[in-house]
Amino acid sequence: MKTMEATHLLKTYCHVVARLQNEVAVPTADASSDFLDLAQSIEHQELARLTTTRLAERAKRLRFALTRVADGEYGVCSECGTSIPRRRLLAIPDATTCVACQERLEHARS
Repeated sequence: MKTMEATHLLKTYCHVVARLQNEVAVPTADASSDFLDLAQSIEHQELARLTTTRLAERAKRLRFALTRVADGEYGVCSECGTSIPRRRLLAIPDATTCVACQERLEHARS
């Protein structure tokens, strides 16, 4: 595995973790607000929870990719064992499959 991909992976992980730490505080609703303010506040709470959940899932996938780096498996398709193209790893640092296997997996799910 090339150093550039590993560096990009680590930077992406650090960025996601930093965003996750900033998103942890979920805004609270003020019960004395009018209906529209309360509705907007609840919407902001839901968006914050959704963002936090997505960031946590992404951090988990990136952490798994970092373990693949340590194990010497990063950049190798977990399905067919071929090398994952560099451009794919730069675009999706937590990718565990090559494009062909990912397409096959997505087609099987639908």
